[in-house]
Amino acid sequence: MQFTIMNKHILLIILLATGGLAAQTNALSNSPYSLFGAGIPNTFSTGKTNALGGAGIALKSDNSLNSLNAASLGAMPLNHFYFDIGYTSQLFNLNEGAGTSKQTNSTFSNLALAFPVTTKSAVSVVLAPYSNVGYDITGIEHSIEGSTEFYSSDVSGNGSLNSLDLNYGYAVFNNFRLGITGSYFFGKTEQTEYNTIYDYSLDIQRENRYSGYRLGMGLQYEVTEKIAIGSTVKLPSQLKTTQNSIITQDYADAITEDTSVKDFELPLEVGIGTEFKFGKSYAVYADYTRKLWSDTDQELGYGTLIDQNIFKTGLTFTPKPGSIYYWENVEYRAGLNYDTGYLNLSGADVKNYSMSVGVGLPISRSGSKLNLMYSYGQNGELANGLIRENIHSLSINFSLDGIWFVKSKYN
Repeated sequence: MQFTIMNKHILLIILLATGGLAAQTNALSNSPYSLFGAGIPNTFSTGKTNALGGAGIALKSDNSLNSLNAASLGAMPLNHFYFDIGYTSQLFNLNEGAGTSKQTNSTFSNLALAFPVTTKSAVSVVLAPYSNVGYDITGIEHSIEGSTEFYSSDVSGNGSLNSLDLNYGYAVFNNFRLGITGSYFFGKTEQTEYNTIYDYSLDIQRENRYSGYRLGMGLQYEVTEKIAIGSTVKLPSQLKTTQNSIITQDYADAITEDTSVKDFELPLEVGIGTEFKFGKSYAVYADYTRKLWSDTDQELGYGTLIDQNIFKTGLTFTPKPGSIYYWENVEYRAGLNYDTGYLNLSGADVKNYSMSVGVGLPISRSGSKLNLMYSYGQNGELANGLIRENIHSLSINFSLDGIWFVKSKYN
C-alpha cells in the first residue's frame, strides 16, 4: 500500500501553523469592545464558509472540512483526510466622533484535521480562538469619592480564549446525519491599568485564566438532492476562572494576590441552516443562530449582556464543475452577515454587519483548494457615546484533501 500525502512545502505550512497557534498570545482584535467579558467572539471558521458570511450549518463535508456542524462529517469519503489551516489579517478604523485611529493585526486563525473512521463516520479535531481581547484605552476619568475632583486611568489588554474541538459525525441513512462535539476551552487574558491620582501613580496588572468543557450536537437532513437542512445546539457551560493581580504604587513594594472571581459562563446556542442547489453551478446557504447570553447572569460593570441573533447567507458559483479548464472549476463566493450583538452599553445594542467575497482556487486534482476571502464590516455606531469600528478582513485557508491507503497503479 502507498500512503500518499502532500508535498514538503505543504507539510512545512502545517508545521508553521502548529507553532504559530501554540505560541499565540496576542489576540486578533483591536476593539475597545473586547474589554467586556472574555473578549470579541471569533467569527472565522474553516474552508469556504468565511466567504459565505459564516453560513454553512447545512453544508456537508463531502469534499472539504466544515467545522460548523459535526454532523457534516458523516458525508466524508472513505480513504480521504482533510487538513485546514487558516490565517487572517484585519485593519480596524476606529471612529469616536472627535477623532479616528487605525490599527492592524494578523494571526493564524485555525488548525484542523479530519479522517474517516468507517464508511459512515468520521472524526475531526479543530483548534481555533473562541474569543479575542485587544484594546488600549486612554484618558478614562473617575470621580474621587467624597470629592468633586477626578483621577485618570489608561487601560490596555490582550489575550484570547481558545477552543479545542473533537467532532464525530455519523450517517444514520444516506440523507440523514448526526454529530456530537466535545470542546475544551483554555486561555488567558491580561489587563494593565495605569492610574494617576494627584502626583501619585497606582498600577494594577490582572491576569485571568480560563479552563472548562462544553458539549454540542448537530444534525443534517437532505430533503432532496437540491435541498438540505441542518441544526446545531451548544449547551451552556461554566469555565473555571482564576485571577492573579499585581498592584504597584509609588514608594511601596508590589503586592501580588490571587483574587476570587466568578466563573465565566457560556450561553446556550441554537442554530438552523438551509442549503439550496440550482443546477450544478449555484448553491445558496442561509443560517440563523441565537445565543442566550441574558441567561448567564454575568455582570460586566459598564453594560449588560443581551440575547444575540445572527443572520448569515451566502452564494457559491462554479462555472463548469469537472471541466478540463482550470478557471471553470474555480468557485466564486459572496456572503452577508448581520449580528444584533450581545452587548448593551449606555442603553444601545452594539450591532454589527459584514459583507464578504471570496474564491476557492483548486490546487490539486484530489479536491484541495486555496480559499481566499475579503470582508468589510461595521461594529457599533456613533451614538450614545459608542465607538464605530470599520473593519477590513482578509483570510486565507489551505483546505487540503489527501488520499491515503490506496494501492499504486502501474501502466
